[in-house]
Amino acid sequence: MRPSDLPLGIVADEISRDFAEAVRIGLPLGLRRYEVRFLKSGRAPMCDAAELREVERIAAGEGLEITALSPGLFKYTETAGAFQREMDEIYPRAAEWAHRWKLAGLIVFGFHKPGATEANAASLPREPVPRQVLDWMAAAGERAAADGLVLMVEPEPICRADTGRAAAAMMGPGLGINYDPGNVAWFLGSDPIAEFDAVAPWIANVHIKNVRLPGPRWVPAGEGIIDYRLHFAALQRAAVGKAISLEPHMDGSPETIRRCLDAFERLWEKAGGAARG
Repeated sequence: MRPSDLPLGIVADEISRDFAEAVRIGLPLGLRRYEVRFLKSGRAPMCDAAELREVERIAAGEGLEITALSPGLFKYTETAGAFQREMDEIYPRAAEWAHRWKLAGLIVFGFHKPGATEANAASLPREPVPRQVLDWMAAAGERAAADGLVLMVEPEPICRADTGRAAAAMMGPGLGINYDPGNVAWFLGSDPIAEFDAVAPWIANVHIKNVRLPGPRWVPAGEGIIDYRLHFAALQRAAVGKAISLEPHMDGSPETIRRCLDAFERLWEKAGGAARG
C-alpha cells in the first residue's frame, strides 16, 4: 500500500479536463490530491471562473487537496513584451488563485527557445541562456517571493530550461524546480539520474511519467528508459517531501491510472531499501 504520509496525487486533466469526472475516477483509486492545469474552458486560471469555483466546491466537499496550479507561464515566451504581458495579465490572476487555494506556488516554464518544436528541440544547437532571459526569470521569482509564492520551473524540451541542470542554473529567490525526469529523458534520450544532485536543493514539486523512445511513447514508471527506483531512492535520501503527482500522458481510464499507481507504489517501496542501503 502507498505510505499514508506520502503526498501522492495526479495532474487532474491527465484523467479528464472535467474536474468532476477526474475526481469520480481518481477517488476510488485512492487519489485525494490534484494539480489543476487544464479545465473544460481552457488553461487555469485564464478560463471560466465558474469552473475554478466548481473545482473549489468539489475539493471542499470531498475533502481533497489542490496541490499545484500550472498556468503555462513562460512556456512560449520569447520577447520582453510577451514576458511583461504574462506578468501583467496571467501572473496576478494565478497568484490570486494560488493564495485562495493555499498553494505554495505555481508551476511555470523556462522560456521558449526560438524555433523549437517538440519534433526538433533535441536537434537544435545548444546555446547559452541569454542574460535577458535569466533576468526575466529572476524578476519573476522576486515578484513571487514578495507575494509569498514559489515559481516551480518545469524542464521542457522546447524551453531554455530543457533539463534539470538548465533549470537549476536559473534558480534564485522565489524559484524552485518541478522535478520531471520524463520530460528530460524525452529531450536527452537517456535517463537523467546523473543530474539529480544538481536539482535536489531546488525540488519543490515532482511529476512522474516514463517514456520509450523513439516516440515519445509514454508509459508507467516501471516500463520506460528511466530507472525510477534510482530516482525514488535519491528523493528519499534527499528527504524531498514535496507533492508528487502522476502525469501519465496516457489515456485517463481507471485501468491506466491504476497501472501507473501500482508501478509507482512498487518502485517507491523497492527504492526504500536502496535509500537505506
